[in-house]
Amino acid sequence: MMRVVDYGRDTFRAPCVLLLGYFDGVHVGHRRLIACAKEIAAQRGLSVGIMTFYGGKKGGQIFDFDERVHIFESLGLDFVYAARFDDAFRATPPTAFLERVCAALDVRAFVCGADFTYGSGAAGNASTLRAFASARGIDACVEPLVDIGGEKAAASLAKQYLDRGDMVALAKLLGGRYFIRGTVSTEGRHVGRRIGFPTANIHLSSEKYPPAAGVYAVTAEVEGQTYRGIANYGARPTFGDARVVLEVYVDGYGGDLYGKPLTVYFDLRIRDIKKFDSAAQLSAQLEKDLESIR
Repeated sequence: MMRVVDYGRDTFRAPCVLLLGYFDGVHVGHRRLIACAKEIAAQRGLSVGIMTFYGGKKGGQIFDFDERVHIFESLGLDFVYAARFDDAFRATPPTAFLERVCAALDVRAFVCGADFTYGSGAAGNASTLRAFASARGIDACVEPLVDIGGEKAAASLAKQYLDRGDMVALAKLLGGRYFIRGTVSTEGRHVGRRIGFPTANIHLSSEKYPPAAGVYAVTAEVEGQTYRGIANYGARPTFGDARVVLEVYVDGYGGDLYGKPLTVYFDLRIRDIKKFDSAAQLSAQLEKDLESIR
């Protein structure tokens, strides 16, 4: 389990490289920063930490906190330095923020992007970070921004792709597939079974920025195994259910998923959600969807 160090409460005394930013999208620009930090750490025998936030910015996040921790761990980072993005944090002056970081961590190098800002009113930037670090004998690596098709790699661009359901373009931006992790709900557990497609339902975290409503080809990870599948994100109009949920049929899985953790990777949007005249018509369409992903 990856270590989480709480900003303002915990300390971590191993000499480290610290990545500064929000990292809610973990896109290709962030991955470049992570590669830079790991290179510095390997050369100097340091640990690598990354700052991110509990809670969320208004409008939701591409990956919620637990999902980000999962990504950071998969990329070989050593610890997460986590703060709450609340009024007290936002009111912290830039220098006070950096002093608090250095009091809690043995930072030997900072890594950030060229557009990094910090502190009350976003008054701190890459230049002020460099000046602070230089005065204390700490290195500061500021990486240039990364473009995708002429646009800056950013969470705002990822949200545009999500709004369109364009999972192919989104995967290029993120450097990996968009995914949703959650515990399978027992709500509505018998609906899918009645039409021959038992499904696993996941309710998204309130922090999460969702994909466009639709039917998707997905890859599901269950207990360390991966399966192809189809997923409906949105309402279920055939059954008169307007509630929005992620409903996944995991092709080839024969066990009971209820109450288990499930990770759903989005590969491709297949079609819009449609209201069918009967459950039999819906079942026939799902058979077609399944054949298309097979």
